[in-house]
Amino acid sequence: MLTFIISSCVNNSLQPDVVSRSDAQKQQYVIFGTIRDVSRVTIEGDREVGAAAGAAIGAVVGKNTTDSEPESDIAAVVGSLVGSAIGSGIGSAATKKDGVELLIEIESGSFISIIQEVSNFSYITGQKVRIIKRNGKSRVIPFE
Repeated sequence: MLTFIISSCVNNSLQPDVVSRSDAQKQQYVIFGTIRDVSRVTIEGDREVGAAAGAAIGAVVGKNTTDSEPESDIAAVVGSLVGSAIGSGIGSAATKKDGVELLIEIESGSFISIIQEVSNFSYITGQKVRIIKRNGKSRVIPFE
């Protein structure tokens, strides 16, 4: 179960300098802009992985609390619900990330906001950036 939790968290980076394997060597749309505001944010963690693991563990623990078949089934359901709730909170806390919200004025004069995980890039007001878009996702990279 621990392997499942760890492996499901691998390669889910929201950093602009980490590109998914499926996006490599594919055409992407680029627009240019200027940063007008930078705000620190926290990107919420993944509750689903922890909830699933907690439910499975809770069910096993609950099932083994008694020898009576009906009571064992009830304990498994209750254990699953409690484990899911606890696992959800643990999963969220373990996978939350520091992020940055960038308010960008694009060349057309419109404003857009993009939130991404903190990376090695630093952003300041007035900085020129390129926004790389593909499949509904955007990455903001300094343009020097």
